[in-house]
Amino acid sequence: MSYFINFLRVPKAGKTFEVLEAMKKAHSATGRPGNITIPVSGANLGQPRPGLISLVGGFETLDDIDQMQNGFTDNGEAQKRQAEIDELCDKTNYFVSEMIGGPEFPDGYQATIISRLGMIAKPGDTAELIERLLDVREKLGGQPKNVISRPLAGPIGQVRVTMFGTSLQDVEDRRVASLKHLGNIPKLISGSPIRNLGRIVYSSRG
Repeated sequence: MSYFINFLRVPKAGKTFEVLEAMKKAHSATGRPGNITIPVSGANLGQPRPGLISLVGGFETLDDIDQMQNGFTDNGEAQKRQAEIDELCDKTNYFVSEMIGGPEFPDGYQATIISRLGMIAKPGDTAELIERLLDVREKLGGQPKNVISRPLAGPIGQVRVTMFGTSLQDVEDRRVASLKHLGNIPKLISGSPIRNLGRIVYSSRG
């Protein structure tokens, strides 16, 4: 099992690109694989501005997460840099997630769009929901495959499906194709899933 961290930052008015450049430098300093996305279409109507999302990956174990966080708390310069970014934002947050099914990128593949679909399973149905989402992942086929993950904190039944594409139309075609394989998934979730669309503006192979 592997893990990754998403950093969500909502810049203050007029500070979006300043925050973006600072996030690129912060990501590069980690030396880890991942990406940064800007919003194509915001998912939260109550948010004043859509957020920038940074993904830092390459954590093979939870011990790796511990090591990174311990290193950060012992590094005053790194804390100062993060505080400077926070001062440019209305909101910051981060989420550690467990990778259940990875993307399996083909050689030379360059994704430009990420679709993140978050949902919460009904009590007692989390395991079956994950199993059904993995089924859809395999039946949809192609590369890269959908990523199935779940945050370590938050609602216990929360699960995320991440879809990569080379364009908005590519992602939409894959989304429509996946609808043919949903089966009983709608009966396993509580409420309506929430979708976020982002455009990749920075990418690192670590």
